Amino acid sequence: MPLMNRLKLLIEKLLRHPVLVTTVVAGLWAMASADWLWFRPGSAGWVTLVLRNLVFLSASGLAVAWTCWAIRNRDHNPIHRSAVYTASFVIGWQMSVYLSDALGWHVVTTQLARVGTALLFLVGLMWVVYWVEVASQFYERSRRTSDQALSKTAGDASELEGKLGHLGLWALLFAPGLLLWARRQKYPIRWVTLVLLPVASVHFLYLPLWFDYLLGVSRWSFVVADDVRFYPVAEYLDTLKNSLWLVGVFFWLVVPATWKFWQWEQRRRIAADVLDERCGTPEDPIDRWWRNDLQELVYNWNPLDLDAWYYGQHGRKLNQSLTALLSYSFTFALTFLLLGQIGGCSEIYEMPAGGGEQQQIVQQVKVQKVIKRKYIVNPFSAILFQVPPIDDIKLQLTELTHHAYKVGYGQGKGAGYAGGTKFGKVRFIRLEYSGGDWAQDFGIGADLNMLIEYNVRTQQKVHNKTESRTVMQLNNFPVGKSPPMVYLTGQKSISLSNNEVKALRKYLNEKHGMIFGDNGGSGHFHNQFLSMMRRVLPTIDPVPVPLDDVIHRIPYQIPFLPYVAPHGGTVALGWKVDGRWVCYYHPGDIGDAWADGHAGVKPEIFEYCYQLGTNVINYSHAEYSKWLEARKEDK
Repeated sequence: MPLMNRLKLLIEKLLRHPVLVTTVVAGLWAMASADWLWFRPGSAGWVTLVLRNLVFLSASGLAVAWTCWAIRNRDHNPIHRSAVYTASFVIGWQMSVYLSDALGWHVVTTQLARVGTALLFLVGLMWVVYWVEVASQFYERSRRTSDQALSKTAGDASELEGKLGHLGLWALLFAPGLLLWARRQKYPIRWVTLVLLPVASVHFLYLPLWFDYLLGVSRWSFVVADDVRFYPVAEYLDTLKNSLWLVGVFFWLVVPATWKFWQWEQRRRIAADVLDERCGTPEDPIDRWWRNDLQELVYNWNPLDLDAWYYGQHGRKLNQSLTALLSYSFTFALTFLLLGQIGGCSEIYEMPAGGGEQQQIVQQVKVQKVIKRKYIVNPFSAILFQVPPIDDIKLQLTELTHHAYKVGYGQGKGAGYAGGTKFGKVRFIRLEYSGGDWAQDFGIGADLNMLIEYNVRTQQKVHNKTESRTVMQLNNFPVGKSPPMVYLTGQKSISLSNNEVKALRKYLNEKHGMIFGDNGGSGHFHNQFLSMMRRVLPTIDPVPVPLDDVIHRIPYQIPFLPYVAPHGGTVALGWKVDGRWVCYYHPGDIGDAWADGHAGVKPEIFEYCYQLGTNVINYSHAEYSKWLEARKEDK
């Protein structure tokens, strides 16, 4: 009883300071959420898990209490009540995603995350619209009380409207914006800016690159012929990065343009003097703008004020609303992009639990007795016959594939891996990249067929569909919960940024991953793949993978390298780090042999291609499982 009384008194004291309690719990909730999403995603220690659950439950209970308060006090300030509803929505959304993730409902988790993000965007947009309207009304009331102080600014902005353009155009087209800004500056700033103009002009050439970073426009394509797609942006970026003619463009196009602009500036100054002598006045704002005399003009740059000069003279409210929508949308998208780069939107890869041995699948020969029926001939017939035995016994040898053991690694129940979990599954993840056709035979076709065959041949649990991730999304997987293997194919160029190269290097070295490369149809891709690996692993040279290597023997013995067409040769190449293959490169389009129709190759060839795919997938997962076991022992 004394303990219960003390607890009751403590609760009563806390209820006297609801704002303070809410602030403390909100801070703890933010730290726990960051720990769950970015710092320690996936499995955590039991102490961390207990503390995290306590904080989330406390925040959820507090959100329910505040929501009940807002419902009961409907006459209270609507802004305060709306803020309570917004905070409760965020906490409820986070809690639903957390619970579904803890229960292993990955599809539900993904859908909740997507729907919640869309709803969060709409809720935030409503708050932005409200505060913009409140601020606009505030400045309108201020303007009415100080009409004389702001009238000059409004008149000047109206006169200049149409000559300066919109601020959004400046943000998109940097070089013209720099031009307009420079011509209204005093010397020597103007001439320094003109010197920088050639560099600013080159910005036009790189506009598609900036858009590619934000929207991935290099993957946009259209069909030009049967099964042939053209990637215009990717081709342009590939030419831009690998060409030296930009130096010539810089000196033969941009520099003369700068010289012509200087000459135009000189003529403009002379024309301004003549115009001022004939029809201009010193107080004329347009004349002052033309002569770069802006000291007496005052511009209103406040985006919350409808009288800002860049909103124009007509439709100011509409322009302000559009500006607020675009700014909020860009900020929202940029925030999620930055959080994703930090480690947000974290996901995990878990292998199927179980065990197995690293041995070959035994090819067992079974002798089957087949009795062939024969007719009986009368031996006393006038016609002579060579009478065979009544039962003509024929021996038929039938070759059977016999699973004498479980395919996998370690000790466990069922086929799988010692480092796996009961919810884990083997997944087939393809890498997305810029500059080429990463999606060749993607989806229901080569990848899914190989995944199904792997399940049939190993009896391990597999995912029900194939997946793809960008190179940068590999950073979202934590150490110990990363994909053991990713698949990369194509027949065109491979364009990777420096950050993407670092992400691949980190995936191979620190996260113990492996790349399964496949030449999808050209000698050009062969050179591109080797060049990519030189950037990712500059100190490691590729070597031929021998047929007696474990990757060619377990669980299937591969007698020769099967291929559809030898686009990059007839020998598999590999990159080995610390005794482990971190990259296996197939030069002959093994993915086409997995696809429906098998590219017309013989059954023997596509069967060996399935066996080789099974070997590579099993090798990467077995090595990953060994690494996880070694990490546990080190701890």
